[in-house]
Amino acid sequence: MTTIRRMGTAAAADRAITPDEAKALVAQAQKNGIVSKTEKADLQRIMRDYKDLFQAGALDVIKALVEPPPPPPPPPGGQTINLDPAGANRPVFLNASGVFTAAADGKPPANDVELGDALFKAGEVADNAREPMLANVTPELQQKTFDQLKLALARVPSDGAPPAGLDVNQALQLRGSAGAVLLDLVNAAKTPALQQAALGTYEALVRAEKNPRLRESLIFHLVNSKAAQAGEPKKIADALLKELAPMQPPYEKWFANGNKTVNLSWTVGGGGEFWGGFTKYLKDHGFKPVGAENQHGVSTYEATINKPGVGETKFRISVREGGTNILSPMNDPNVQIVGYDGHSNWGRNMSSSVNGGPATPDGADGKLLFYNLCVGKGVLDKVKEKYGNAQVVTTYAASNFYTDSNGQMTRGEGVQALMALVNGIAGRKGWPDIHQGMNDAADIGWGRTWDNYLTPISTMTREKVLDRDNDGQADYLDKHFNYSTFKVPEDTRREFEPVKQDRHASILDGTKVLVSANMVNTLSEFSGILGRANPDSKVIAGGWFEPKMGEKDLIRFTEQKGRDGKTEYVMTVSARYSHLSEEALRAITVYEFNRFVSDKGGQRLSPEDTKLAGMLAFAQSLSVDEGYRDREVWGTFLKRYNLPASIELSMVSQALAAHTGHNYAGDAAGIAKLKQLIGAAALAELKKPEVGQPVAVL
Repeated sequence: MTTIRRMGTAAAADRAITPDEAKALVAQAQKNGIVSKTEKADLQRIMRDYKDLFQAGALDVIKALVEPPPPPPPPPGGQTINLDPAGANRPVFLNASGVFTAAADGKPPANDVELGDALFKAGEVADNAREPMLANVTPELQQKTFDQLKLALARVPSDGAPPAGLDVNQALQLRGSAGAVLLDLVNAAKTPALQQAALGTYEALVRAEKNPRLRESLIFHLVNSKAAQAGEPKKIADALLKELAPMQPPYEKWFANGNKTVNLSWTVGGGGEFWGGFTKYLKDHGFKPVGAENQHGVSTYEATINKPGVGETKFRISVREGGTNILSPMNDPNVQIVGYDGHSNWGRNMSSSVNGGPATPDGADGKLLFYNLCVGKGVLDKVKEKYGNAQVVTTYAASNFYTDSNGQMTRGEGVQALMALVNGIAGRKGWPDIHQGMNDAADIGWGRTWDNYLTPISTMTREKVLDRDNDGQADYLDKHFNYSTFKVPEDTRREFEPVKQDRHASILDGTKVLVSANMVNTLSEFSGILGRANPDSKVIAGGWFEPKMGEKDLIRFTEQKGRDGKTEYVMTVSARYSHLSEEALRAITVYEFNRFVSDKGGQRLSPEDTKLAGMLAFAQSLSVDEGYRDREVWGTFLKRYNLPASIELSMVSQALAAHTGHNYAGDAAGIAKLKQLIGAAALAELKKPEVGQPVAVL
């Protein structure tokens, strides 16, 4: 095995270490995308033990890696500061006037598009920096930078039309990027006066922002910033936090003008499993039918609850069966609470309901949505993207229920939590009390060490599963609101490159891994190829793994015996790729599973047919996700796996259409059609062993 120590010994054998040999040592250290402490120590030992053997310039090559100098103070004149000298991000510079620019010579952006791109790059650097990006900038330049940020924000007010040359999303992106850099300045400011001024501008930016997703992102990261842990910054952050985490349901809207009635529109899972148990539980707890009960229509139940100091509140709940139309009442002004209790169909019931749900001009302000299904947090981001101002309650993990001998629900945590919610509302309780009551009521999940019901005050947990900007990185880690509207191909390419996260794999949220594992199972059901190896959803999500030195795997599948004695495959994903978008991770996962099944001898296909089958499954995943970058993701995927660039996504989509039966994700007919479309040259390439394998550099 080649090691840095052995390479150093070999290089010194002739009593001279050349610059090229030094570069080879550095390349070996960077081979898996990061440089570990052990690798740095080995390089430092080589520098120390052979310090007299380095030729001119050779020692500097290694020093640049293991002893990177801090960013220098701004030089005089028109020179610039490289904000990311290590090169982990796309190049961005700060010139002597405090202007962010992509030009190494400090030339300022020529228009608003170039300004937006420069601020986007600066926002990425600020997001990934362990210490504030502007910490080593002089007070004078910090002030100039602040002045320039104010000018940039003035170009894209939230309540006005974007300037000529920018579309609405680019204006939104520019505000988000400026906000990330402004927060960096709040934490880096070297004078109290500048910090106070920057904080005031940041607060004004938040309060003026009309986009609820950007506004929440800005609030959350101020609250969790170093500066906001004490003093005036903390006061401002605490005040803004109330917008991010409302302390009570929207009582002021519900009970205005003397109203005392709360209307609930409820959907229970189809198939007959939940309706009887759900409605019986309502009746056992004081709700009475209003009119005839009809399992195949809409049944209404009422209860009046009298609480001391509050008086009577009438609750009217309409119940119907369904699964993909859960959110149809979201724009009904007479409905205060919309809810669901039932299976999730791998989250697709709720996802379909969001897709088909009505638009609301106010983001469903004043609505409370409670959807009870297993791992409801996995769809929370999608829900909040469409109904950004709604208050939402859902589940962290599985929601359990009991059934009778006929498989009918007798009681379940969802309806029990609903009764706790109703009781809290009747007493006009705040979310802290309601949160506790709902989680106390969920008593079937024995042994839980977490609150399974997430409410609007579950701020930290929500931030770990929300991705308001859809860039694939949970908001918990993502200080930069990123719509990626300026350089989509470049940012997509970076997704497939390993990034060392500041947080250990054990605290990264695994929702994307769960969604991706479920996608493997789903596509296997509709694949004439993967279905043979995975007919019964054997893949289970195992979260992220922290790669060891030299490990390059993006995804691992580990075969084991489940509790029922049957084979299952635990899927884990390298934490170096936790910034991958859900659309890319889902597609990569199914391609890797196809490779895994082939490597263990689970497919009766030639090597080239195996690769074609993986491409079909990858393309099918892209076609059923919610992303908009299919072509960019496809192109980067081809490079990542050393696949022929001539194979276009349109060809694979056409081949998928040739499937037989329900094999929408590929079968022998699809492979045969794809062979015809790609031509002899590409097919010859696919027969090479190295083609279709992940490129080692990544």
